[in-house]
Amino acid sequence: MDIIPQWNLSSIYPSPASMEFLDDIERLGEIGNRLREAAAGSSPMEMLAIRDQGLALSINLTAYASALLSTDSSDPGYLRALSAAEKAEAEFSKACDAFIRNFTDDGDIPEEYSYAVSEIRSMKSHLMTEKEEALAADLALSGSSLWEHLQEMLASSISDGTTLSSLRALAMSGDRNARKSAYDREISLLEKHASSFAYALSGVKGSVLALDGRRGWRSPLERSLFQSRITERTFNALIGAIEDSLPVFHEYFRIKAGLLGISDFSFYDLFAPVGSFDRRYSFMEAASIVISSFDGFSGEAGDFARMAIDSEWIDAAMHEGKAGGAYDTYFPLRGESRVFMNFDGSYDSVLTLSHELGHAFHDHILSGLPMSLSSYPMTTAETASTFSEKLVFQHIAEENAGGDGELFAIDQFLTSASQTIVDIYSRYLFEKAAFERAAEGTLSADDCTSMMEEAQSRAYGDSICVKHPYMWAVKSHYYSADFSYYNYPYAFGELFALSLYRRREEKDFPGLYRKLLMNTGRMSTEAAAGSIGCNISEKDFWMAGIEFIASYIERLGKWL
Repeated sequence: MDIIPQWNLSSIYPSPASMEFLDDIERLGEIGNRLREAAAGSSPMEMLAIRDQGLALSINLTAYASALLSTDSSDPGYLRALSAAEKAEAEFSKACDAFIRNFTDDGDIPEEYSYAVSEIRSMKSHLMTEKEEALAADLALSGSSLWEHLQEMLASSISDGTTLSSLRALAMSGDRNARKSAYDREISLLEKHASSFAYALSGVKGSVLALDGRRGWRSPLERSLFQSRITERTFNALIGAIEDSLPVFHEYFRIKAGLLGISDFSFYDLFAPVGSFDRRYSFMEAASIVISSFDGFSGEAGDFARMAIDSEWIDAAMHEGKAGGAYDTYFPLRGESRVFMNFDGSYDSVLTLSHELGHAFHDHILSGLPMSLSSYPMTTAETASTFSEKLVFQHIAEENAGGDGELFAIDQFLTSASQTIVDIYSRYLFEKAAFERAAEGTLSADDCTSMMEEAQSRAYGDSICVKHPYMWAVKSHYYSADFSYYNYPYAFGELFALSLYRRREEKDFPGLYRKLLMNTGRMSTEAAAGSIGCNISEKDFWMAGIEFIASYIERLGKWL
């Protein structure tokens, strides 16, 4: 019998009711007070050291409580722990505001901190008054934060006898009737709860617009680009490449429809497996493939994956009350990560394990560094995870070369790529429209479905017949007030990773890759990429990744 692991969090805290957890919540308040006092006249490096200590503790607390709640969204103790952690985090954020407000770069600042200091200057220029920032932090606890939790609770709990996550898993079934039935049931469920999702979304987007405007951001997108550490020029180059690539992906959907033998290719066919490869993997088989794939690239990466799995860092078992999706979370005080996923034995689960361990490896490279030098943006986070996925794809494709397994692996790669390019583009378009509509008033469920259908029409064209008008409800990323446009970084990561992957066999590339990951915590994304010879501000750079994908679409077409 396959044993699917659940993680062990005891090295982080014994329990959410433990004195260690409760004492750290109190200690975070004390560090906040020290930071306020330091703002009165300490040196820049002294102030940075105190802030870094508090940030690490704050992340430790909220990551721990969030991780617990992910495994059981109905547990009141976990909910109380998260509420307490978020309240302490909100108080500490006030101290961070005071730190930013009073920070000066007079004095000796090491060169490696120069980018961190430049970011602080920018943040300083986007602060409201001290009282306004304090009020915003307080209101978030009973406002945008609760709207976000409402979406998470609904998405993990609503059911018609089968949960949403289980219905969505059927999108990968080889039986088209099963896929369509699951799609119809999902749409019916979401339609019944659409107003609740819409109010939650409207609450989050309204809060973001109000606060970003008061803080002097031209738009939520401008703030997002700052958080991603990229310029508007780089963003436009990426979006331009995506728009140019859409006909390439439409051709892929045409080929896939032919391979499936259907003429009315629809949203519920996007994840359908091609061919008769129905291999199911035990968790230990999946772990072995990931470790071997990582080993083939870098001994350090392989050793890390082996250690993470042996140390009970993975929570993969599916059960009622557990949230859907997957993520990696990092605990800076311990220098440890944990991987959350729902393992079902599919090929996709093997890729998910590699994806999240790619995130964790990135954190491992940066562990031990202060937060000012180790916090990296989503753009490069998704690069590391996607690169790891490609290692596993290559491993399985080569293992099944010439057979149905290779056909399946290539199609799965293209399915994933189409999601991170085409579907992500539709999500970007939807979120842009949602902000524009929210600026005029409350978003209704009809508004959201209309905007989602329009966005999908622009992205998919007529390559799919039936679309998914409620995709806005099931994607939790839309409900984050802290990071708007939680979508294009995935496209960034996909295309950047493909560019890097093409260089994987260069003799010195593992060292360059490590250098890139290390630099993501202390440089702009353009500078980190430039440190290993990548110019991400030009559309041609991104088109190289598109060309890599196109080569596999051509290979897939030979099976028609």
